[in-house]
Amino acid sequence: MLRRFPIAPDLRARVERGVPVPPAEPVTAATVMLVREAATAAGSRPGLGADASGDGVEVWLLRRADGLPSAPGVTAFPGGGLDERDADPDVPWRGAPVEGWGRRLGLADEDAAALLCAAVRETYEESGVLLAEVAGAQPDAAGSGVVGSGAAGSGGVGLPAGREDAERAALARREVALSELLRRRGLALRSDLLRPWARWTTPEPAERRHDTWFFLAAVPSAARARHVGEDGHASEAVEGRWWRPSEVLDAEARGQVRLLPPTRVALEELAAAPDLAALLGTRRSLAAVLPRVAGAPDDLHLLADLPEHPDPVGSV
Repeated sequence: MLRRFPIAPDLRARVERGVPVPPAEPVTAATVMLVREAATAAGSRPGLGADASGDGVEVWLLRRADGLPSAPGVTAFPGGGLDERDADPDVPWRGAPVEGWGRRLGLADEDAAALLCAAVRETYEESGVLLAEVAGAQPDAAGSGVVGSGAAGSGGVGLPAGREDAERAALARREVALSELLRRRGLALRSDLLRPWARWTTPEPAERRHDTWFFLAAVPSAARARHVGEDGHASEAVEGRWWRPSEVLDAEARGQVRLLPPTRVALEELAAAPDLAALLGTRRSLAAVLPRVAGAPDDLHLLADLPEHPDPVGSV
């Protein structure tokens, strides 16, 4: 399905100046749509009254700082580029074997493992939710064995908020690898809590390009998302909070937030889900999407050919 999207101001300016050839090589990146049942927060957060139905889901979103060189000021899911240490072959691992992930993503096994490590690392850095559990614990689909955030968690391995903030900051500054952090705390990465959702590549005229894999993860029952601002560590985000997907889309229509096309499409899909179970049971095509610049100089826009999915969200 062909979709038309507005072109971002910085990309428009670059096209108008003329783009050097060849285009920049995309950097592999991972982003995670961290979701929970909307009923979890009904009546307990601004914007949801006591009569909220609790239908659908909420998703954790960040507003990126205005001064960033890539996607400044946009509202987005936690995520970022791979760190070379994400490829540590000795990362403690739970869930489907690495070989299974390689086949599922169409990647070499070591590349698939590094991608999942990056997804877990970025989620922890930018939300405080660590998709890991005590090594040797019996995993469950709900993730109830996952360590807690900002308090004593499963097995007593959760951290007080101050220590967690320092740990997240060390990860963000690349002072410690995720594999080292997990081994030190006696934890194992829960790959089975991640579901591949989509793959988008930044348009070729962009100065900085990413080949970004989107994953879906239900926030484990023991975990709590929490934004850490500049006083905690040098975060790329100035705000982090739970949103109903439809609320974000309405806010964008009013000009209150900025969304990139991949985020907008993902939020439309999340908004169509009647509940978390419907999302988690959706089968997805992972065909890569590469938007292209089109239109006359006075009507520049992006065109993206979106893949057909075996089970479109909300179709059942």
